[in-house]
Amino acid sequence: MRKRYDSRSGGERIAVQEIAKRLELSPTTVSRALSGKGRIGQETKDRIHRFLEENHYIPNVSERTQDQEKNICVLLPGEEEQASLPYFQDILLNLYDNFSAYGYGVLVVKTVSNDIHQLKSLAEQHKIRGAVLTRSIEKDLAVSYLKSQKIPFVVIGSLEQEDVLQVDFDQERGCRDLTEVLLKMHIRRIACVCGDAGHKVTQSRLKGIQTAFEEAQIPFPSDLLYTGAIYSSIAEKYVEDLLKKDTECILCLDDNICISVLSVLYKKKIKVPENVKVASCYGSRLLGLCYPAVTCLEFDLKEMGRLASKKLLDAVEGTADDTKLILGYNIVIKDSTK
Repeated sequence: MRKRYDSRSGGERIAVQEIAKRLELSPTTVSRALSGKGRIGQETKDRIHRFLEENHYIPNVSERTQDQEKNICVLLPGEEEQASLPYFQDILLNLYDNFSAYGYGVLVVKTVSNDIHQLKSLAEQHKIRGAVLTRSIEKDLAVSYLKSQKIPFVVIGSLEQEDVLQVDFDQERGCRDLTEVLLKMHIRRIACVCGDAGHKVTQSRLKGIQTAFEEAQIPFPSDLLYTGAIYSSIAEKYVEDLLKKDTECILCLDDNICISVLSVLYKKKIKVPENVKVASCYGSRLLGLCYPAVTCLEFDLKEMGRLASKKLLDAVEGTADDTKLILGYNIVIKDSTK
């Protein structure tokens, strides 16, 4: 049997982070392999111990370092007011409940696609064992950075990289089915008001809407497609334009846009649904307070938080599979389209 290293026999001390870097593993995996806690494969354990023996290293593991690492980083959008949207707040609270149940702290940082300095700071101080990205963006620096640092993470949303752990709702199919319902109600001039076109969720939702038109063999009204409604002032301008184009229904790609649209229509004394119908690709708790009640897609955020947390904790333990989890939805028809 191979003899294990013995700290009493002397030798050069080496940090857990350095072991992880040299062996291309995550610090958490190395820490758990050395402590015997967690489900780490025997092959990985043997590889770590062999590395220590052959180089006469003694792992420098302190209790304080392990305590600092028992945190999960949750990344929220850093753009103005985005993190305060009900969707992200609900996701955050659900993640907190799930991680805290397993003794993990939650550290919240805001990032944008080209600025992840807060994330880097936490990682460089070895304060996090994993991360949750609450949205998916094309060419997100956070994804490439976490990969390079061997820090386990999960994305709430969809990315093309198959080696990234992902949990998402079936956005495309849900929006296709919602649009199909509207078309069966003989609504044809359906306007689409979108947020940031670079977000994967926007692309998926819009693709589903366009697919519904194709399957119904009805031309998609491209003149009614408006993107970039990231501020209420932009949404207001878009609504003013749409009211001049014989728009029958305004389909908002998220709840924040929908609330802005309803506010503009109310100020202009445009009746919903008598003068124009309104629907949303996401129905949040705030949207549920609007009048009239809005036709929308409903998603189970509590289940999303539970599954995303479990997938990340499995990854921290070294047991996660790379299967992408896709959750369902409900189409709720309400007064805004009747």
